[in-house]
Amino acid sequence: MNVPLRGYRGAADLPGMAALRNARIKRDGQGEFTTVASMTEQYTHLQRCDAETDIAIAEDAGHIVGYARTMWDDVAEGFRDYWLIVEADVTRPDVETTLIDWCEQRALAIAADHPAGNQRIVAEAADGGERQHWLVERGFGPLRYFATMIRSDLDDVPERPLPEGVAIRAVTDDDLRPIWEADAEATRDHYGYVEPTDADWAMFLDSAAERGTSLWQVAWAGTEVVGQVRTYFNEGDAELFGRRRAWTEEISTHREWRGRGVASAVICASLRQLRALGFDEAALGVDTENPTGAFRLYESLGYRVVATEVLYQRPISAELAR
Repeated sequence: MNVPLRGYRGAADLPGMAALRNARIKRDGQGEFTTVASMTEQYTHLQRCDAETDIAIAEDAGHIVGYARTMWDDVAEGFRDYWLIVEADVTRPDVETTLIDWCEQRALAIAADHPAGNQRIVAEAADGGERQHWLVERGFGPLRYFATMIRSDLDDVPERPLPEGVAIRAVTDDDLRPIWEADAEATRDHYGYVEPTDADWAMFLDSAAERGTSLWQVAWAGTEVVGQVRTYFNEGDAELFGRRRAWTEEISTHREWRGRGVASAVICASLRQLRALGFDEAALGVDTENPTGAFRLYESLGYRVVATEVLYQRPISAELAR
């Protein structure tokens, strides 16, 4: 059954869009609850995406049953990536197919207006899910694997001391810019790095204001940020899974301080804080091929893989794009 698509109507659409994502998470049993506030942060600061032309909404009987968005990034590996981002009612595979088709054609149209080069379409799919089969059938191949990992209890957190001369302290407003810049510099050698912009800085500030910084663990050597984990939580996670879950995310270590126990120290400090605050578990997402060995570190700290997502890619040929 064909479902008509319409344009994006701004903030009025975000509650329905968030509900779709949360329905999928509930079905799959894993994922991060999406709040309207987090969706607002993202869609307020869209980059390399024209909200008037690059977003489509599927609506049936006045209800949003799916949406698609495409954007592009110039990644450090030397490619221009055009994203297929699609969510649909979990009971409506017809809507998902329609939206993926629309999103693919829109991405190709954008690419056709850009200078020829190393262009590719990229999309994520749950390992073993139906979307994975759809992508493979259309010539996509796996590019990278990402895991969601959970530490299912906060007992027996190991003691991991910071190096001498390094300390964790509460975050102030004056610390925000150094923290943001330190994270950007530390992740330059990570897969898919995109040079940050003023819009990224604005979104960082919005997120800090919305979620607060009281759960962040930031390690300093004098005035230099040497490591960080910017932990946060979503109240909706507890409603979905029946457990208070926090996300120990945005973990990075200054490259000159790697291998000295900074990352494990800030993570363990976060886990101990979460336990004291009554949380039940901690989660994070990780590139399984992270060059710093992050995946192995998280395993050593008690995190276990609960879900895997695959990043797929298909090169854009001149004939296909035009």
